[in-house]
Amino acid sequence: MYTLAQSQTKTPARKRVNFMISTSLLTSLTELIPLGERSDFVNQTLEEALTQVSRQKASEALAEFRKTNHLKTSTKEILKIIHDGRKNLL
Repeated sequence: MYTLAQSQTKTPARKRVNFMISTSLLTSLTELIPLGERSDFVNQTLEEALTQVSRQKASEALAEFRKTNHLKTSTKEILKIIHDGRKNLL
């Protein structure tokens, strides 16, 4: 969730983009988010949404891999193996 404190932190380099949003979404954005904080809000919100999409795709890929390779290992067990492997890298 976006907070005012996040808008006041140092931000990475940015690039202006041009895309369309619905008029109702624009109205909500202008009513709820103060001028000067909107770019930070949109940036944070897009980042959160993209993280969700990425996780969903990874989960689907993992389910497909398990299905095609006839694996009975649960997601929890696979994640434990991954995390243990990462610990060994440190």
